[in-house]
Amino acid sequence: MSAGGIDPEITKLVSLAQSASADSRSQLYLSVATLMETRAGAFSASERELLNAIMRQLTRQVEMEVRNALAERIAELDDAPHDLILLLANDRIEVAQAVLERSTLLSEDELIDVVNAASHLHQKAIAGRADVTERLAASLAESSAPEVLLALVRNQRARIAGETMERLAERSREHVELQEGVLARPELRVDLAERMCGFVSEALHGFITQRFKIDPAAIRKDIAMASVEAHSRLTNASGPERLVAKLHAAGQLKPGFAVKSLAQGQLDVFEHAAARLIGVPVEAIIRLLKSGEATALALVCQAIGIDKSVFATLFAQAETLRGRSGILSQQDRQKADGIFSAISREDARQTIIRRAA
Repeated sequence: MSAGGIDPEITKLVSLAQSASADSRSQLYLSVATLMETRAGAFSASERELLNAIMRQLTRQVEMEVRNALAERIAELDDAPHDLILLLANDRIEVAQAVLERSTLLSEDELIDVVNAASHLHQKAIAGRADVTERLAASLAESSAPEVLLALVRNQRARIAGETMERLAERSREHVELQEGVLARPELRVDLAERMCGFVSEALHGFITQRFKIDPAAIRKDIAMASVEAHSRLTNASGPERLVAKLHAAGQLKPGFAVKSLAQGQLDVFEHAAARLIGVPVEAIIRLLKSGEATALALVCQAIGIDKSVFATLFAQAETLRGRSGILSQQDRQKADGIFSAISREDARQTIIRRAA
């Protein structure tokens, strides 16, 4: 051990990483990975951070084939270094796929972080895992990619809560394959299946009536009533509500739209967008935000996936539109930061749903 408390071998690797030639980087990458494997658990926190820093630096410089070979080799190892597994899970999908599909070392929270930050292909790989929990399924159900939703509903080992099933059913309106997948889930409740009759094909009507032993005449009556109610809602809907509903139906309602709405001074559009993205009545969002508390807006932002880096700007815009000062006190800023750091996106969403009930 060196005087500075860092293993001399690690110090040497740091030096090599800084001066390695293109030809030697792959070998160095594998050498560091091997060291992390053979001496897992033997490093101090500072040594681990140095090794992770080396691997992150080399990841940008080493050929994908090398990283992919490493991922394939350790994806199913129960004693693989956790730091290395996490690094590979956040690599390009060609590298990450083996780890995301097969490694048992990734925690629920780590998988949710990948879902929220990575590509649709990463999300699809996670959706097929054997250990998809209800929280993880709820995060996957927010993906904008139909193929991710389809992989989730087709994964019979996935655990999907009732609220997530409702979300998936709503998301299936424009996707026949997804409708079929949702209708085949064992968790599907009869009342939700009946609601889906309002937008599925005649063939799927027959599937629903057979599976749930429902009178076809009752289904036709419910469809007629639903059509009348939908027309009435659309006729009476406000401009912001119609705009948000149209974007949602097209799969184009994203957190960035909500951010842009506030920037353009459209507080009502922001509220409708947040409500639709979270899955609660807009009145619930209006009640939550009207107090002007920083933590309330932080909770909404976290629930719909708005990064905390733009929170202060959003808060100032929202409060200014209400005719109030948009200046964040140091205490309010710290409380808001606490929401982003301590509460996951899905937990924030569920908190708002419970308050709306």
